[in-house]
Amino acid sequence: MIFNYMLLSIAALSALATGMAAPEFEAVSHDGRKITLSTLHKHGPVMLVFLRGFS
Repeated sequence: MIFNYMLLSIAALSALATGMAAPEFEAVSHDGRKITLSTLHKHGPVMLVFLRGFS
């Protein structure tokens, strides 16, 4: 229980607030291509969506 609370506290402290810039990252797209935030941002604003529960 205490561990879960500590983990949630750490996550809350590291969360981005509205208007803050996201840190640079690299991810793999649904079709296997490597993408970076900076590459996406060159084309305009970026919105990240994380889908949970799909395998």
